[in-house]
Amino acid sequence: MSHTDGRFYPAINDALFSNEMAFHAQNLIRIVHDHIKGHLIEYDRREPNYEDYFACLKQIYDNEKSELVNPLISENVKSIKNTSSYLHVGQYAHNYIDGRPNSFCTLVEKAAELIQCVVHDSLHNLSAPVGFDLFSSVAEKLGSVDIFSLNHDLLFEKYFDQKRIVFTDGFGEQNGDIYSYNGSWNDFKGAVRLFKLHGSVDWYYVRFGDGGDARYVKKISAGSVFWMKDRDGNRVYPQSSIPEVLTGTTVKEQQYGFGLFGEIFEQFRHRLNIFSTLICSGYGWCDKGVNIRINQWLCEHPKNRVVILHGPSGENLKSKRFWYFRWEDYEERGKVVRIPKWLSECTIDDLIPYLQT
Repeated sequence: MSHTDGRFYPAINDALFSNEMAFHAQNLIRIVHDHIKGHLIEYDRREPNYEDYFACLKQIYDNEKSELVNPLISENVKSIKNTSSYLHVGQYAHNYIDGRPNSFCTLVEKAAELIQCVVHDSLHNLSAPVGFDLFSSVAEKLGSVDIFSLNHDLLFEKYFDQKRIVFTDGFGEQNGDIYSYNGSWNDFKGAVRLFKLHGSVDWYYVRFGDGGDARYVKKISAGSVFWMKDRDGNRVYPQSSIPEVLTGTTVKEQQYGFGLFGEIFEQFRHRLNIFSTLICSGYGWCDKGVNIRINQWLCEHPKNRVVILHGPSGENLKSKRFWYFRWEDYEERGKVVRIPKWLSECTIDDLIPYLQT
């Protein structure tokens, strides 16, 4: 359901139905699904998922706003706009194109925000982490470890808090109910540095109060409302509370070069250059932006290698597009090594041969 604070929330019981804006956004997503399903089944042999929907909506929005004009999608956009006319014609619009209200652009924007909110609410209350003990063992053995995650959930944070392991995720200055981003990784003296390359369900980009400065923040409490203090010590509340997570095939890569995510990816690149071994687990090798950076790093020095924790059989790994034409060559040169165990099954002894060389 849509809320007066500008975001969407789950219905509190099964008797409630989606209200008007949520209903329209859901139906627009269904229309997008129908437009892209055939192509993905034919070329990728799979059904569309939420990342595909978000990517399409983001491209439509940018095209409508003339921010990233894409002539190749013009006919598809026209078709989707016509098919969805019953959802947006005569409806509320806060987006203006050439000085005129554009209700279609507004609907597209809200549909994308709906996806972000569903991802947020689906991941925010996951149960306690299981099978993470390898991380504490490595941190204790090495005294320092860098972790790069593409997940939005809070499992790492919950685990480190349970184990009383001090870590930093780049947010460190507390004010009221938030931590402000300060990029404190390089000055951190603790054991664990956590880099969430695609953001987190408790991260927001907000502007506090009328005319207040915009900033990246991490919410401390689990409630829907959070606050900070202004210079006079008064509580001020955010004007927007849309989660700051990266979603969408292809389009999220556009964010890798600027803002908070640009800084995190700069750290990713910087820290790859410090080390010669990257240990991977649970990564699907489908993010082209991440893959390009890893492959560039692998090629830069003969000792650089990836150690992959991937089950006894190694099923599907070598057939991944990233590895399909590289695996045999890289394996022969020692640039890729597979440990036939999942992360939850590994111990520090499994990794020591690779951590010490």
